[in-house]
Amino acid sequence: GLFETWVLWLFVLPAVFIHADTLADGIHAECLDNRVQFTIQGSWSDEGSLGVYAVNDTQTVLLTPYLAAHCGYTQKFDPWGNTIVSASQQSCFTQNKGDQEFTVAMQFKLYEFPSFSEKVYDVSKSCPLKMMSREILCEANFMEVSVRNAIPEKATALKQWPVVVSNLQLWKIILFTPEEKTFDEEDLLRMGYNLHSSPTRLVMRSPYNMAENYMQKVADVDMIVFKSLVLYRDLWMMTIVESSAACPINGAAVVGQLISWHVPWHITPLVSSGVEIFEVHLGVNGRRLSPAEMASRNYTMTFTESHIVVEIPIGAPDGYYKSHVQTECYHISYTIEHMIEILWKEGLDNTTYKVLFPITTPLTPWMPQMIDNTQAKLKMFDVLLGYYLPDVQLWNITFGSELLSVSEVIHKGFILQEHSFPNGTRAFSLQVSFFDPNVQKNLQTDVTTYTLSLIFEFVIMPERRSFLHSVVLEASLRDIVLPKVGGKCEQERFRIYVEYDSASHSNLKITLGERELTDGILQQYTHHQNDSHLTFDIPLMSPDVIFESVQLAGIIGRLDVKIQDSLNDWKFKDFSLTCPFFEPLLECFSNGTMTVVLPKLESVPDLNPRELSLRDPACKPFYSDDHVAYFHFALSDCGTSRKFVGDTIKYENEVTLKRDEPLQKIYESLAQHQKEYRIMVSCIYTANATRSAVFQSVSPSNAPNVDVGMGELTVQLRLSQDMVYRLFYHDEDYPVLKFLNQPLYFEVGMAHSRDSRMAVILENCWATLHEERNSNPRWDLIVDGCANPKDPEQTTIRRVMPDDRVHFPDHFKRFEVKTFAFPDDRSFDGDQDATLARRVFVHCDVAICHIEGAADGHCFKPCTAPLIPSAGDSKRGWSRSFQLFKVMMIMAD
Repeated sequence: GLFETWVLWLFVLPAVFIHADTLADGIHAECLDNRVQFTIQGSWSDEGSLGVYAVNDTQTVLLTPYLAAHCGYTQKFDPWGNTIVSASQQSCFTQNKGDQEFTVAMQFKLYEFPSFSEKVYDVSKSCPLKMMSREILCEANFMEVSVRNAIPEKATALKQWPVVVSNLQLWKIILFTPEEKTFDEEDLLRMGYNLHSSPTRLVMRSPYNMAENYMQKVADVDMIVFKSLVLYRDLWMMTIVESSAACPINGAAVVGQLISWHVPWHITPLVSSGVEIFEVHLGVNGRRLSPAEMASRNYTMTFTESHIVVEIPIGAPDGYYKSHVQTECYHISYTIEHMIEILWKEGLDNTTYKVLFPITTPLTPWMPQMIDNTQAKLKMFDVLLGYYLPDVQLWNITFGSELLSVSEVIHKGFILQEHSFPNGTRAFSLQVSFFDPNVQKNLQTDVTTYTLSLIFEFVIMPERRSFLHSVVLEASLRDIVLPKVGGKCEQERFRIYVEYDSASHSNLKITLGERELTDGILQQYTHHQNDSHLTFDIPLMSPDVIFESVQLAGIIGRLDVKIQDSLNDWKFKDFSLTCPFFEPLLECFSNGTMTVVLPKLESVPDLNPRELSLRDPACKPFYSDDHVAYFHFALSDCGTSRKFVGDTIKYENEVTLKRDEPLQKIYESLAQHQKEYRIMVSCIYTANATRSAVFQSVSPSNAPNVDVGMGELTVQLRLSQDMVYRLFYHDEDYPVLKFLNQPLYFEVGMAHSRDSRMAVILENCWATLHEERNSNPRWDLIVDGCANPKDPEQTTIRRVMPDDRVHFPDHFKRFEVKTFAFPDDRSFDGDQDATLARRVFVHCDVAICHIEGAADGHCFKPCTAPLIPSAGDSKRGWSRSFQLFKVMMIMAD
């Protein structure tokens, strides 16, 4: 091959010194021929900020970009965060021992955060160096030439010219721009050039951006030329030393997947046509490569009539990829630092010409791949996002509208992992349960679709440039069978059946009334269960049964069944089964005793059956619990009365509830026409046979009343925390602190009634500064069901729409009030800070109406023509005035 042909030309093998040492924890140094390189491991950047200083016997100077180019240093970073500092062995601060051994000293200061402590590391590296007549170095930020100065030593000169020789002094420097310009040494240093000499050598150094340098095209390659003559003289003699350098600034191109670099053979600003090139070396990152190393990496070096052509594959291991952000998208580039070293001979002088030339490919868009590994049957989203370079870090993830840092994502229990691959790339995987609150669910008849929107934010280090990548994950489960529930009425029991999917029945939660149907409760009932069905019987007198009414012929009971998926938190439609049971609740026996069974009615939710008694308060239930009271007593006892009617005897008693005085007042305000709970029971006997039994409700009026229907309707006035009436304040939350003009959202309603024929009517609402409803001062909020006409903008009547909580909109009324201040009258309560903060009490009068009997306008009336209801209106169920809230309002100027 061509390379082997070139090997035949080699007849001088100059020494290349490569010595590597670990100088301190995380600091590595090595000799690379005429350069010294220090590497500081990337973990230091995680600890704090790094300062780099050049050191000699008398100075320690911070290495700024200007000083680095002026004095022969370079500083760069690799993608792994390592800091790499290179120094010419003939830099400004190098200690020179006879131009044969050079020592470069550095100081590294690590400023640690957050302690702000400082660690100082002083390191040095000594390297031997055998130099040729001329050494030319083209670094990334400067060019340097070192030449043998050819000034005769004084002892030799005295023998040859004993009369005329004295000490030669540097006189002038001529720069070619390309015109000749003459400068003093002081002017040259002040301009930014560097010049120094040793007993045998002269070193000149120029940053690339100096105005006196000029461009010259050599074999179609642009080169920056620094050309100078240095003049030494004394009274009798003058010596001229030529000091020139020329470095390429282009010549590289990307051809397919190869980087091609053309370097001219004959660098005309430096050599004449009679030059003899005897050695060429290829290297990377400042290190020479052997032919075997080049072959193993697929590097080639060929020669044309005018160029040395180097071709290196993109992605070669000696280079590195770098991440970038352009137009908010992820891009990558590839960088490798070529090195060409040419040795030539011109006359009796040998020259080493070394060029370190970093080449970076143009930015290439790199679209990250999203691999969706989700398996719907596992009910877990599983996504892999990659592939990124090592300088990319995951910064945060946005789940829907919730932004979480990486640590917060892990703390919340999400499975977030980083994966590294042999080619140096990395990827990130995330697992999210289908049942996470950020996952949207679309439930259809037999398919549930889960959707998760994610935004990943990545940061490129060390620049900390960020970019985003959005992902929308979607998965469907098509094997879901929604549970079905039904039932039928049987003698003395409810028969309920539930049909479900075999794969999900373990997640079902069944609620009977207010109790969850646990395995323990299920064992108390007759039941049958398999993988797809559950059937169970609920006896009439089960505590799960709700009794709607008691009649002469029997009782009407209802069983409410709720089905929900506890794992998915799905709520299915509730099921209610209402059954009439023609079972006698009163029995008369020939032995002169009577039994009465009284279940708790839904219409009287606060009734405690244990508190019931017969006429004789000492006659309590023979058995009672939270749901039923059972009386068994003799007809001659417990205050039972006897009455003869023809040839029959009628025995009568009554079951009553004697309330405590505070409860009695509340009860009277709810039902003023009925002072106590009272049910009349009687037995009629003819001769020695039981002829009939009577079970009826007794009312103060003589109007017949077949059904026994007595109880309380609970109406609540509640304050919502928001305008959608989903979350309400509790008793322990009061007083609630509000600012002036903040809206208050009130709701009045019957939360437990299932009678769709009933309606809540809002009559009057007002606010006071005292708990008593009739206290002063008073401000009306609602008058006759409408906003106060004196201040209509203060109160807004809000429409009630049905939802999963409100089944009957007529059972609720809502209004909005802006927080206001009463006039500043300190005589109200003597409070010196009354105008700053004051408790405000809200009161309301409501009416319960029967919708079918409301056509006359007593219950539903337009606000434009308020109608004052009459006190004797029989179509109004009852009215109630009460105070429920203490609203603390803060007045602000």
